[in-house]
Amino acid sequence: MQSYKDAYLVYARKSTDDQENQKNSLPYQVDAGTRYARDNALKVAKVTLAGFSHDGVIQEKHSGYTTSELRLSDEGQVTYDIERPKFQRMAQMLLRREFKGVICLCWDRISRNEQDGLLIKKMMDSAVDVRFVQVTYDKTSSGALHRDIDGMFSQHYSRVISEKVRNTFEKFRREGRCLGPAPIGYLDHGSDSKPFDPVRAPIVKRLFELYATGGWSFSQLAHWANQQGLTTKPTRGRRSREKMHSDENGADRPQLPGPVTPKTMESILRNSFYIGHHTDLFGNSRRCKHAPLIDTKVFLAVRQSLATRNVGIHPIVKDFFAYRALIRCSQCGRLFSPYVQKGITYYRCRCVPGCKNTTVNLNAHDIDTAIADKLDQLCFTDAELAVIEAGAAEGLDKIARKRKREVADLDLQRDRVFADLDYLKKNKIFLLRTGATTAEDYALDVARLELELDDIFEKMNAYKEAETDMLKFVLSFSEMVKAAGEHYRFALDSERRELVTLVFSELKFGDGAFELKVEEAFSQVFLRARETKNTQGDLSMSSGSGIDWFSELPNLFTVAERLAGPIEIALKNSIVGERC
Repeated sequence: MQSYKDAYLVYARKSTDDQENQKNSLPYQVDAGTRYARDNALKVAKVTLAGFSHDGVIQEKHSGYTTSELRLSDEGQVTYDIERPKFQRMAQMLLRREFKGVICLCWDRISRNEQDGLLIKKMMDSAVDVRFVQVTYDKTSSGALHRDIDGMFSQHYSRVISEKVRNTFEKFRREGRCLGPAPIGYLDHGSDSKPFDPVRAPIVKRLFELYATGGWSFSQLAHWANQQGLTTKPTRGRRSREKMHSDENGADRPQLPGPVTPKTMESILRNSFYIGHHTDLFGNSRRCKHAPLIDTKVFLAVRQSLATRNVGIHPIVKDFFAYRALIRCSQCGRLFSPYVQKGITYYRCRCVPGCKNTTVNLNAHDIDTAIADKLDQLCFTDAELAVIEAGAAEGLDKIARKRKREVADLDLQRDRVFADLDYLKKNKIFLLRTGATTAEDYALDVARLELELDDIFEKMNAYKEAETDMLKFVLSFSEMVKAAGEHYRFALDSERRELVTLVFSELKFGDGAFELKVEEAFSQVFLRARETKNTQGDLSMSSGSGIDWFSELPNLFTVAERLAGPIEIALKNSIVGERC
């Protein structure tokens, strides 16, 4: 770069805090600076540097009053961050004497705060010629006092503007306005108008409903949403700090939508904006004017699912396999992936280095056999049926007394929940006015109690059946599933997957053996069928199971109800003779 030691730069800064003041106008400042240079016969350096200056004119946009943290080093040096990249570069050039000086409109255009003011004073005291269009500071003690007073008023002006902005924002928040852009599913028509997006809103609503089921992961939701045509709201994209403060006009760049990602899904599902609230930068949640898109009960169910991070069970746009994403290595936890070779389906696991599992390829037939053997345990053996028949009279009386106590406990729980709901609804205004709760917490508490009430009613429904009817249903279910394992071997892959995901929570394989963990609701059914191998290698019932059949009758009845439908369909569709 050629020498400009006898030339000046023109510096203009637009404050992002005060958009209406003419003194903030960049063209006004540039025109005043160049006119001052012409009237006083000062040479302006015709230097153009990308991202810095154009014909010696520097234009920068930044907040009027922003301070950075001061740091004290072990050597006694005090440092702070200069967050204006152009101002920082200009100060370095001036201190290196690459230019004679700089011209700006007035003190508060070149100094944002006290820290910047100290740097400017240091440059002026170091023989850097800093000129101001609207004022001249004598090189005397009176001139220094004049400069200090202008600096003080400049800081005061910046503080006042910042305070006005904060007060205006706080007023808007109290009025229930949303200051920032609304999330996907809403349109932005001003801070007090956030209507539903007719294209995106139905898809977003469906996303919440799907995730609340517990069977969808973020990545699967994102894949599904992209298939439905969901996109992000049109934006101009992220710019670097240098471009943000450069002369480039960001408004000239087109706004474009983009595909949604798993991170987009997480942001949507965690956003309380969809139930009519808005969380500000300080983490405070406020009720807003906009209409809620999602029911509070659904949002609460999603929040509970988020706490456990759903594991997806819905493979999308992939060849269907019965056990895809269901079987893991019992040693390292990695999934077995399906593949077909010579018409036979296998599952392979790419275990982590050092994994002790030596069998990384499984034949689908071996998996079918292991699960079918487990399903064979659903039916009662002749010995178990004899025990049930012998103790039916006494056992049913015993369970009747137990059920009566449990129903009484459920009645107490129901009355407690009703009392809590009545208290919240009768004292809603008092609780909100005194600050004992927020609008969001109140809505979530009500939704939580309503879900708890639904759970109580669901448990009470299980007691509507008479004990004798329950026993008959369980025994008929046992009779129906006598050949469940055999029929499972010839079921369709879709039928197998439905039964497996209903009965089992984990499928693991390692060291040549399967570990099939059943759902908690079915644990007692399989607990009775602990198996040990006899000397001939055949399976036989353990003699020490000791199950109290009638104590477990309600649980057995619930299991039978949940399994009867899918198993009956599988049995009807998988007749051995037709699918061999």
